[in-house]
Amino acid sequence: MFARTKKPRTDNIAAFIAAIASRLMKVLTERQYRRREKILATARDLIVKDGYENVTMRNLAAKANVTPKTLYHQFGNKEKLLRTAVEERFRHTYQALDDHDIPHGIDKLFFIVDAVAESTRKNIQYALALAPIISSRMNDPFASIRLNTYRKAIQQIADEGDFVEWVDLDIITQTVYRHINPLYVNWHSNPKTVRTEDFTKFDLCLMLSSITRGYTQKIASSTANKLQKSLQANARRKK
Repeated sequence: MFARTKKPRTDNIAAFIAAIASRLMKVLTERQYRRREKILATARDLIVKDGYENVTMRNLAAKANVTPKTLYHQFGNKEKLLRTAVEERFRHTYQALDDHDIPHGIDKLFFIVDAVAESTRKNIQYALALAPIISSRMNDPFASIRLNTYRKAIQQIADEGDFVEWVDLDIITQTVYRHINPLYVNWHSNPKTVRTEDFTKFDLCLMLSSITRGYTQKIASSTANKLQKSLQANARRKK
């Protein structure tokens, strides 16, 4: 009798093909991810070098070693591409602020103000890029990112038991947001003659000193006193 030839199991073949397809898809996805990151990094470099308005899709494509068609296929248009590039950096910046551990909420708030002001001064082209797209709408991604970070600092003050009972943390967070927001548009201020963040912290101190107690009120009051003297001295020098 002839030996019966075993037929390959169709389910094994299907599994083998699926495994190959999965591996190819993973490689393709990783390749696409690396290409996307390179495009966005190149966009950020060009914003710093040439200015937000002067970035062109053709030049960006050449620098990123892709075709203009690839840029339009992935991002739709120049505005969406540059907004994505700026937003990702913005998100990473605020994540770094969140990760910086500071014992007291009010000190964390001052740290955020100083970091935003310093970062804005050192990255003027990004400040220019952010100015027209930062929105006061609370559902805007840029607003949501900031509100989340400010709320954590405010919550820290609340967890320390330093807010008076009637304070609404959401309202305070939105107030902090509106005080810090001008730091992104006052990038042209000369820190040697005026520090915009000093006005921001002065306003925040006046607010916090009236609705807090304990450590927060003590720091808010003493900081407001110091800043007022500094601002008065600066005003006299201008006369």
